Amino acid sequence: MTEPDTNADDGWTLRAWGQDFHAAACTLTRLPLPAPAADVALLPRVRRAYPMVGAFVGLAAGGVFFAAHDVGLPLAVNAVLAVAALILVGGHMDDRGSRAAAPLMVATMLKISSLYVLGNAATPGGGPHMVVLALVAAGALSHAAALLLEPDAQQSEDDDDDDDRGSNVVIMPPDGTQITEAEMDEGNGRELGAPATAIIFALVVTAAALGLIAGVVAAAGATAGAWLAPRILAREIDAQTLPMPLALQQSAEVWALMALAVLLSV
Repeated sequence: MTEPDTNADDGWTLRAWGQDFHAAACTLTRLPLPAPAADVALLPRVRRAYPMVGAFVGLAAGGVFFAAHDVGLPLAVNAVLAVAALILVGGHMDDRGSRAAAPLMVATMLKISSLYVLGNAATPGGGPHMVVLALVAAGALSHAAALLLEPDAQQSEDDDDDDDRGSNVVIMPPDGTQITEAEMDEGNGRELGAPATAIIFALVVTAAALGLIAGVVAAAGATAGAWLAPRILAREIDAQTLPMPLALQQSAEVWALMALAVLLSV
């Protein structure tokens, strides 16, 4: 495989950010986008755009909730439609086996419940606007938390030495493409560690959307969810069934939304 061009001088141009967002969107969403060039798709820096894509997906789902509210649909229907938009745009219900369906279904129901609380006018500070802001923040925070707390590649390889599962699948785009550990070693950047740019972006977006107190609560919820995901699901799933980055991201998103719902309810 051709070595990706990682020239640091080019990494902060608008063109580079556009390429990264495009490549991240192709990986994380169902949007019918043209495939990115291979030398761009496997750049370590692409991961910095994951929270941007998460915020975009959250904004789209929040827009669905807002539009459904405007036409007078019931609150419960609005929440269901918003989560359906998350699934249709983000593709998070794609799985590689029946064992993945249960945790993803639980995550879906918890999201619906949280959005019902956040979108309820009876909730202090609640309403359609809060759903939009919460989904944007949760989308950004969940991807940043997943990148921050993703298990170390070498440790994962050591843990799987006695398994017969073959190469660990670390990314599962909605189109079913599998990127393996071997391909990661050739350029997809697990060695990058915690992408500071992605985390800073997520925190700035969250603070701008929710304010300081709610932002801290949402960030704490996302971090807790990402930290708990592998511990809760370790006996239920494996990487071939539900990729660990997806498990961390989904858990972080759910916990961020639940934390906000609890905060507004007390």
